[in-house]
Amino acid sequence: MISILLCSSNRSFAEIDLESMNREATIYTLYNIEVDETSRNVASARDRALRTGQRIALEQLFRRIILKNDREKLPVFADNEVVEFISGFEINDEKRSSVRYIASLVVHFNRTKINDVLSFYKIPFAETLGTAVSILPVLEKGGAILLWEKNNGWLNAWHQHDVINNLVPISTPLATLKNKFYISALQARAYNKNRVETFISENRLNDLIIAYAVIGKNLSAGKLTLDIELKRNSLKNKGDSVALLKVSVPYLDEKGNLNYTALFKAGVDVTTDWVDDSWKSKVLVSYGSASTILVRGKLLAVDDWLFMQKQLAKVNLVRKVSLEQISTHSVDLKIEFAGDPRQLALSVEQQGLSLEPSESDKKWIITLGKRFGGKVNTNEH
Repeated sequence: MISILLCSSNRSFAEIDLESMNREATIYTLYNIEVDETSRNVASARDRALRTGQRIALEQLFRRIILKNDREKLPVFADNEVVEFISGFEINDEKRSSVRYIASLVVHFNRTKINDVLSFYKIPFAETLGTAVSILPVLEKGGAILLWEKNNGWLNAWHQHDVINNLVPISTPLATLKNKFYISALQARAYNKNRVETFISENRLNDLIIAYAVIGKNLSAGKLTLDIELKRNSLKNKGDSVALLKVSVPYLDEKGNLNYTALFKAGVDVTTDWVDDSWKSKVLVSYGSASTILVRGKLLAVDDWLFMQKQLAKVNLVRKVSLEQISTHSVDLKIEFAGDPRQLALSVEQQGLSLEPSESDKKWIITLGKRFGGKVNTNEH
């Protein structure tokens, strides 16, 4: 039996430690952490900003990889404990005065230490980026139904929100003439099947979530409320799901204006939590858990095996791959991984591969799902 180096095509087949590879960089790196601190001098302001930024990044990392309901299981970490989780950081767009420091940080976390603390508190986590979804924000305000209109603050909030650190990539369609032609506010609100499917098809979307929000006022409590109905639509999966969410904020902002900005931001936050948690529920694993399966790879071209190696190397759930046998048209592997085969299949799918159980024996079949913009037959066993 020979263990293989998945990320290199020009090295010998020697045993390697997949944990040492930088495959997790995308999951365990947080971007655009904005800091703005003032103190008695710029050196003190900078120190405070870096401490604050690192703590914000850690909170966002936990928000990314664990379920919303599990966040309360974690303690509040001291500054010196936060630093222990970090493997490095980068500073961008740095600005300073004599007493003020402004910057944007990129923070890299130590995967092992993060996994260790989650294991200690018995919190499962996700290490697989989800398939991209698109949000279509429809707003009911004062009896009017808004979608592409400029005064749709719900749509504007989505366009302004930075979702780069979400586990599931999210996009929001622009108010182009083409999109206005494909679907109107009333058609989106009514979930017009033909219009929704046309919009998905013409924009080449994976999933489209119509986020219908209704503004309310609770004057006795001094609150603005936002009731959100989320309906997931897909051309592949006909069992579309619906979720109901609700947020509230103080009625007025600091300047005495209606607090719509905070209301929509809270709505975006709770919606992105729901999108992420829907994906996490499929790919959550516990640190230290391990499984092994036998896999046969179907090779349709001479470089298919090299491509499989490269893509498997990006799958965080994979702990080790052992090459059992290789021929012109197939390769036999043993894959050790965290989680269960279904979760592994979802993870490798994100890397353009297909993993399915064989109908004839106990082995699983791995093939190329998408390659160089094209598709291969993933059903051939």
